[in-house]
Amino acid sequence: MPGDVECRQATERDLPALAALRFRWRHGERGEEGMDEAEFAAALAGWGAEHAASHTPFVAMDGDEAVGTAWLALVERVPSPAQHTRLGGVVQSVYVVPERRNQGVGEQLMRAVISTARDRSLEWLIVHPSRRAVPFYRRLGFTGTTNMLRLDLRNLRAADGPRRKGRMPLGS
Repeated sequence: MPGDVECRQATERDLPALAALRFRWRHGERGEEGMDEAEFAAALAGWGAEHAASHTPFVAMDGDEAVGTAWLALVERVPSPAQHTRLGGVVQSVYVVPERRNQGVGEQLMRAVISTARDRSLEWLIVHPSRRAVPFYRRLGFTGTTNMLRLDLRNLRAADGPRRKGRMPLGS
């Protein structure tokens, strides 16, 4: 039986594991060509450092093994008379290794992303899901077309969100 998974905001030390996951997904599963794995790891580390203010990585760890990742990209919104600083978020690059899918890892990752977005007072999250992932995001409360789903965080209460047996409500 798989061990407990910890989902948390990633640190700079996690970037090699995040790069390995992304390379596995994009090259190994999708067949994308380009940089080799070492080149890609170095490039992602540099990119992550350059975009640290706008992109927050998350990692799912099973012991010492990274089994999933997600990114939260911040979007600055035009100020309004009521609120000068307005932020939204775009969920990007959510990935769980195939052998850990359908075990709650993706949900735990998204709960970490949503919790962080709420803590940062983001107004909403959007995601451009694959067709296969649409039901997953809908269970988390995202609404919209199959090309773009949105979660309104302004009115999201701690008890809102998926109500599946054994799952904690969002924000708990």
